[in-house]
Amino acid sequence: MPVRRGHVAPQNTFLGTIIRKFEGQNKKFIIANARVQNCAIIYCNDGFCEMTGFSRPDVMQKPCTCDFLHGPETKRHDVAQIAQALLGSEERKVEVTYYHKNEFFQLTEFKCIINLDYIDNYN
Repeated sequence: MPVRRGHVAPQNTFLGTIIRKFEGQNKKFIIANARVQNCAIIYCNDGFCEMTGFSRPDVMQKPCTCDFLHGPETKRHDVAQIAQALLGSEERKVEVTYYHKNEFFQLTEFKCIINLDYIDNYN
């Protein structure tokens, strides 16, 4: 008889479906829980890790506003738009400048178009 690990709760199945849907589309993404403080990141895919230079454990439980990617050229207005969309549970597209983590501690900026999508698990 096979051993089953983890919980097979509806929310886990729901998240698994979302992850499978976007993994094959060459998308870089995170999933955050809007019901906890700071909208903590609960999943990030390999594409996101490669793009930012952060490992999955470095990213998990950090705020989904991605403060850890901010740098000198990150505009407060862009960050405020992201926070406002999260507070209002609304969909929005924001272009923001983020910074890649590298082993030489040099700041390497990249432009990122963020699609904030509100997904609810309730029927």
